[in-house]
Amino acid sequence: MSADDSDRTALRPGFLPRGELQRLLDLLGERGYPCLGPVAADGAIVYRSVSRVEQLPRGLTQIQQPGRYRLLEGEGERLFAWANGPQALKPLLFAPEEPLWRAERGADGPLAFTALLPEPEPLAVLGVRACDLAALKLLDRHFLQRPNPDPWYARRRQALLLIGVDCSHPADTCFCVSTGDGPGLETGFDLGLSEIEDGFLISPGSDVGRGLASDLELEPAAAAHMQEANAARMAAAAAQTRALPGRRLRDALFGQLDHGRWQAVAERCLACGNCTA
Repeated sequence: MSADDSDRTALRPGFLPRGELQRLLDLLGERGYPCLGPVAADGAIVYRSVSRVEQLPRGLTQIQQPGRYRLLEGEGERLFAWANGPQALKPLLFAPEEPLWRAERGADGPLAFTALLPEPEPLAVLGVRACDLAALKLLDRHFLQRPNPDPWYARRRQALLLIGVDCSHPADTCFCVSTGDGPGLETGFDLGLSEIEDGFLISPGSDVGRGLASDLELEPAAAAHMQEANAARMAAAAAQTRALPGRRLRDALFGQLDHGRWQAVAERCLACGNCTA
């Protein structure tokens, strides 16, 4: 094998046969990471605590259209043949209610204020999609990559171990290709998975992910496996029929500040706050 061939092999993802995915869940538990993963519950794909592969939505797909969401029984053994469900990562990073500081009066009279920072437990999230990671990148930019980062957000963010999965079955409402954010994983994950017929291609995206991939002792993926994964990403991209009108949406929105649509939306607003969540 030449030096160039060796380099290409080193860059190849590892291959985990379908019947051995439990090894990954077991390894997460051994490393102290409880795992949230996709399960079928209440007629949707939602995040729940998982420790066994049998809990994952085997053979399920879905229909997502405006005002409609239905799970369907598919064929085969695939576990991730569905588009992103109704949940996201944001609730894992913000508490709906929590104390931020404590005030105590000293013996000489003045008040002393102490920040009450969270102590979140490590948590692995299995099934994160490229659009989730794109949204998380925006949150990181605002709450971490500033002169005064948010310590509450930072601690919860640091506790997350993100296991992404390429999206191979986009919904009718998906448009990530037009924003450059999918359907395949690019960055932002600790461990990335591509599901193919026989199993999973696994690529590390961080030092923690490299440690997990090493402990799994994976064989390099075969060329046929990589071709199958690339074909699935290309098919998912081609299946999307919706698109945003361009990348410079800020200019387009600011150019329409007086459009009547804003008034129409405001007239039916209940001030519930859901649009910010």
